[in-house]
Amino acid sequence: MKNFYWLWYGLTLWGTRLVLLCLLYFTDAPTGGPIVDRWYRFFPHTLVIEAGVAMAFALAGALICSLLRGRAQKIAGIVFLVLGALYMTLGGTDDEIMRWMGQHFSISFVTTYAMAASDMGLVGRVFMGGAWHFLLTAFIVVAGIVGSVFLYKKMFVAWTSSGAGKPVYKSPLNWVAVGLVLALTIAGLTSKNWFAPSNMRWKRISPVAFHLVQEFSYRFSATEKAADYAEGIKLLGGNPESEFPFWKKTEATFKPVLPQDSAAVDSSMNDAAAVNAAMNDSAATPATVNAATERPDVILFVIETFRGWTGDMRIDAACQKMPNICKLAKSGLYFPNTHSVGYPSIEGMLGTLTGLWAHPRTTFLSDYPNTQMLSLPEILGEQGYYREVLTATEPSFDNLHPWFNKWFDYWEYKPENQHDVPIANRFRKRYAARPADKPMFFDWMSTTSHVPYTLPAEYGPTPKDMEVAYLRTLAYMDSAVGIVLDEVSKGPKANNTLFVVVGDHAISNNAQHRVHGYIGGAHDGYTWIPLIFAGPGIESKIVTNPVSQVDIAPTILDYLGISVQNNFTGVSLLNRESFPPVFAFRMEDVAMYTDSLTYYAHMQDSTLMNAFGTRLEPDWDTTHLAEGFATGKPLEKLPDNLPDIARQMRAAAHAWEYSINQNKIMPAK
Repeated sequence: MKNFYWLWYGLTLWGTRLVLLCLLYFTDAPTGGPIVDRWYRFFPHTLVIEAGVAMAFALAGALICSLLRGRAQKIAGIVFLVLGALYMTLGGTDDEIMRWMGQHFSISFVTTYAMAASDMGLVGRVFMGGAWHFLLTAFIVVAGIVGSVFLYKKMFVAWTSSGAGKPVYKSPLNWVAVGLVLALTIAGLTSKNWFAPSNMRWKRISPVAFHLVQEFSYRFSATEKAADYAEGIKLLGGNPESEFPFWKKTEATFKPVLPQDSAAVDSSMNDAAAVNAAMNDSAATPATVNAATERPDVILFVIETFRGWTGDMRIDAACQKMPNICKLAKSGLYFPNTHSVGYPSIEGMLGTLTGLWAHPRTTFLSDYPNTQMLSLPEILGEQGYYREVLTATEPSFDNLHPWFNKWFDYWEYKPENQHDVPIANRFRKRYAARPADKPMFFDWMSTTSHVPYTLPAEYGPTPKDMEVAYLRTLAYMDSAVGIVLDEVSKGPKANNTLFVVVGDHAISNNAQHRVHGYIGGAHDGYTWIPLIFAGPGIESKIVTNPVSQVDIAPTILDYLGISVQNNFTGVSLLNRESFPPVFAFRMEDVAMYTDSLTYYAHMQDSTLMNAFGTRLEPDWDTTHLAEGFATGKPLEKLPDNLPDIARQMRAAAHAWEYSINQNKIMPAK
């Protein structure tokens, strides 16, 4: 047995991954149901490639330790013991991130969430929502590490000792074992090409080591301007002849265009008053606003994980569940088919406040913090607005501290306000304390509808049915919105406030895990959100054309009559007759939404592409608000021009990537 130490070492690593993968594929995801519908299309292939990785560690250890002697040999053995432990730990971590976020462990994930533990409210809810799975994963990893240590003590010492006169590693049997390890390594690492090859499957099953190596390589490589750069920039709506293709130069002007005598938005407290009373927080007296300032206030509701198909206010059941948002939708300009620029929340904030698309490969705000760009709050600040954000999530959770500090006059997070109703009540006090001589831009960021859909303890345990749990959090969120609307309706800006409601992103439901034609994380399940503009002077209208978060900033400026230089990639949605295509990017996946078809493509792999009919009307199963929608309309035949469309989408992704990497969003300030 001593001759076969390295084979046993590899089998220990692989066996640990086998148990972890069983836990991944045969237990429910946080959103309900298995992570994939047909496990046999993924699980066996994952086992084979993981066997190749585990045996690659074993092969390297066997060869290196065979070349060393004495103390160096034993140190090398310990190094491979540590590497094996790291491999098992990263594998388990990768599995959990895939379950909760639909992405692999990456450097971008670390840079975005390195300080996530600073918010023990949300982190605690996430942990408690999947505690048994987290703990079982940790137990399996620890068991694998203990097994590796046991092998080292019992077998490696004998493998390196001289014994009866000849070290074990010089035995022919040892080299037979090494040959077997080599065969398993080659078979596993090449399985992508011979075991029912599928690039779409590979995106899900590839081991974490592959992603980390690829990402390291990308970070040290220079982005070159592609031959089809101009074509990509044009598709995105930019000017390829300009060094800064999305920078718009214009004279700074302010032209008030809003009627000041319009009726206030009709708000309803619904059950918000009862919730408010339960919180024992009395209303504050509104501040008196200087009559000389006529610029409208802007209140932005950014709703956590607000799925567009669930929050479709054309559906009676959705209106009954969320009456306050429904009234805003019916009294304002409503875009039920809006898309986030990407996923997760930090990408939603990027699209909403900067008017920029997500980076096609990594996380924009975390990985490119020194990009020259001009955000909506910065522009409004220069126009005399007081800017404030209340968040129910600690900003360090997704690395938002530097942006809050840069963009807002005041931001606040308090652990006691980690749910939507408490921060709505906090809004009442902050709204009363606002500067009297300035219009206000207020960003209200919710969190309760984040997975695992947990409400404060007084509302009872979280339902086991994830659809019921999610809808319950939306009703709670809507009551908080009602508190804010009621407070504004009693104040001096009741007839001069623009309300904007948008989701930061969506999240796949159980039904969408079974849609094999979806490519990665840029599909409807992650990007489809609602968007509402409601305020004086805005006509009540439903526009079904697909639009984007990047359109929010230019629309707000257009509404306010502010014309300034900007780098927004979107367009104003006011009085618009034609709409450009909408893009979403996430980890090399590209989506393009048009009025007729929705296209998906992969940034690097030309074989990964698909198309669905765009659903502009709620023709899915609306009896299930969360689980009733699965995908766009399947097509009997894919468009003949799909390869060319996918090529253009890749050109757009590469052009946008080049613009960010080369810091070509706007000239230096």
